[in-house]
Order: sequence, then structure tokens, then C-alpha cells
Amino acid sequence: MNSREPRALGHDDPGLQPERTLLAWRRTLMTLLVVCTLFLRWIPPFGLIALLPVIFSLTAGILVQIGLNARYRKSTKGLKQERIPPPFREVVVLGGTVIVLSLMGIYAVGFG
Repeated sequence: MNSREPRALGHDDPGLQPERTLLAWRRTLMTLLVVCTLFLRWIPPFGLIALLPVIFSLTAGILVQIGLNARYRKSTKGLKQERIPPPFREVVVLGGTVIVLSLMGIYAVGFG
């Protein structure tokens, strides 16, 4: 059996939907890492307090990545059962991260 065949991955999806979804989430996490590096530029004007958004972003990224690894396994099984649950936890963590980072940015620009 060729390693490119869908059965080698544990599902029969010829479009490899779990892989596409995982790649999309990983691109989102890469964007979060870029935001982390942008926050590093805040250290000279704001001091070490600027590390809070960096630490927060990295922690959220790690949590989402851990969830995505489990989600990938669920997605491959769900394709066989024709039922894939939505990524509720990952969306909530990522959405909350964006809100908190936005508030930190507004505070730093407006009151810093």
C-alpha cells in the first residue's frame, strides 16, 4: 500500500479534510507566534511587563496545539462515523486570546 493512499492515514477521505483543517489551525498558530514577536518590541518602552502578552500568547498556542493533536485523531475517527464535533475548546481559547491581547494592546497604547 502506498503511503499516499487515504487508508494509510486511517480514513477514506480523498480530500484529506482532517489534514487541511489541521494545516489551517497551524497557520493560525504561526500567526499567533508572529504576534508574540511583535510584542517583544514593547520591552524597551514598557519594560518587562511587555513579556506578559508574550507568555500569554505562547501558553495559548501550546494549549491549542495540544488540543489539535487530539482533535486530529477524533476527526479521522469521525469521518468513518460521519460525525465530527466542532472545535469548541480551540475556538474559545483562540478567541479569548485575541480579546485579551487586544485589551493589553489598547491599554498599553492608551495608558502606557
